[in-house]
Amino acid sequence: MHHKFLSIVAFFAVLPVSAACFAQAGDAKSDPAATAIVKAFEDRLNLEGLDVTNTFNLVQKKEGETDRVLQVKVFRRDSADTFTLIFQYPESEKGKGYYRKGDDLFLYLPSTREFAYRNRKDDVGGSDIRTDMFGKSNLEDQYRLSLAGRATVSKWDCDVVRLEARQLDVSFPIQKWFVRKTDGLPVKVENYSASETLLRTIYYIDYRKLSGDRFIFTKLLAVDALEKGQKTLLTNDGIETGAIPNYVFTKAYLEEQSR
Repeated sequence: MHHKFLSIVAFFAVLPVSAACFAQAGDAKSDPAATAIVKAFEDRLNLEGLDVTNTFNLVQKKEGETDRVLQVKVFRRDSADTFTLIFQYPESEKGKGYYRKGDDLFLYLPSTREFAYRNRKDDVGGSDIRTDMFGKSNLEDQYRLSLAGRATVSKWDCDVVRLEARQLDVSFPIQKWFVRKTDGLPVKVENYSASETLLRTIYYIDYRKLSGDRFIFTKLLAVDALEKGQKTLLTNDGIETGAIPNYVFTKAYLEEQSR
């Protein structure tokens, strides 16, 4: 079923897209008001000046199937736009990992001891969580931003910002971010194909305040819009902000952890 889901996503994401579509979005300027909203929450969620170590627990639920549990440890350094992600559980995934530096993302496979080049579209361990959620965000470079009105999410009054891709290497061609007015943090993100078919919805349930005015999400829910009943709950535990050795942000470190 998972392979079927990936095929459907790839179909919707690629079919209506042309180079002209992206060129048009790339040429168009973002709305200054939308840009200000996005820049404000990125300034709070991008953890410049901090090294962050944390463990993510992912529980994927599918109708009629036993819950699937994944655990990954993440080392993050936004000042260098880099992170290292290592699978801890289950045993079948243990030793696998990602290394990102800027726009370059690599998946390490211990079975072959090789690195495979990946992009932001990679789903972590086949879950509903994509790799670009674990590091520094720079949405204005990747998308044209515009205001799309207001909405209420749960009890929160939110501004809605629409994102249209400027680049091919993005998680989703179109997104809508719902940003609450009380503190300027996102509470919901809708991910769409280029034909504007809803693919999945992310709910940011809770945040933790770190140093200064910086925040990191501690709980979110990803709901698949194509597979009924499929969703992934992610919790963020063991958050530490101590200095991380430079060696951790290397391919060699990933190889070492799988031995």
